[in-house]
Amino acid sequence: MSSDVIFNVVLPIFLFVVAGYLFRVVGKFNRSESNNLIGYAMKVAIPSMIIVALANEPVEDYAPYAAFFLTFLLITTIIFVAALACAKIFRMPWLEGSYFSATCSLSNTCMIALPILVMLLGRPGAVYGILGVINLIIGLQVMSFLYDFHHGEADQSLTKNLLKSLWSTACQPYFVAMVVGVIISITGWQLPDTIDTTLSLFGATVAPVALFAVGIDLDFSVFKKHLLPILGATIFKLILMPILAWFMCHWLGLDPIATVAVVLCSSVAAAKCQYGVAKQKHIYVEPTAAIVASTTILSIITLAIVIIQLNEVYPEVFQMEKTFHHFHHGHSSTGS
Repeated sequence: MSSDVIFNVVLPIFLFVVAGYLFRVVGKFNRSESNNLIGYAMKVAIPSMIIVALANEPVEDYAPYAAFFLTFLLITTIIFVAALACAKIFRMPWLEGSYFSATCSLSNTCMIALPILVMLLGRPGAVYGILGVINLIIGLQVMSFLYDFHHGEADQSLTKNLLKSLWSTACQPYFVAMVVGVIISITGWQLPDTIDTTLSLFGATVAPVALFAVGIDLDFSVFKKHLLPILGATIFKLILMPILAWFMCHWLGLDPIATVAVVLCSSVAAAKCQYGVAKQKHIYVEPTAAIVASTTILSIITLAIVIIQLNEVYPEVFQMEKTFHHFHHGHSSTGS
């Protein structure tokens, strides 16, 4: 086992989260400030990273990422269906069972997987993280559609509601940044060095800010309630999903980098955005909050195990010391 991956990858992830939690405990931050940090990450840091990552990625190199996207989407779907079948065995109502299944299958790619992938892989990690976020968006849209389909009146336009939801997503900063980055890549235009450096420095703050915000929001009291949903979601999300991802990647023949990305995205906690959907729709709200919080806490341990194991198999993929501090030099080799 390489000690580098422990000291340069696992411990920084752990310490970012622990720092956020400790600063909240000593009264320097509170949970409302976690929302402000998440807002900064979602509206500034992540969009900046997306623009730089896609703008510096030749459009002809986009194709290999399709294997990652389709594999991760397939794994998410399989876990969702399996969790839904389990929910029906326990006689959960159909809609509540669907929302439970969403917490078991939708990953927190925005605030956990994406920054970790960038720390590990640099610019390619950002592209994989972006595709992971798109996977999450698809899942959230499906959950909103299921609610509208279940509660919609006879003459209510499901198409109108779906288009309204899609338009709201399209207006989000990360989606706009994705469109901008793809356009720049297609046209072959290079970002001016000043803009590239500025956006890259914003993007470099994603990992510490996002993981620090996760730490601020940790709540260990959640383990006292909703134990059965927490146990079920933990088994599906943090154990079965990474195992399925590993075997699925090997069965489909994904390359090492894509395999690491799929397994990591499958190993992170339940998506906090799913709690937002549950709260908006007033469906399975408290258990969803408990599942998101508990899997976030437990994933600190399981992620460390997964990263160490992946490093044992694919040591050449873990190049944090070469990518983390030089993420914005995507086209520097052409000018040196």
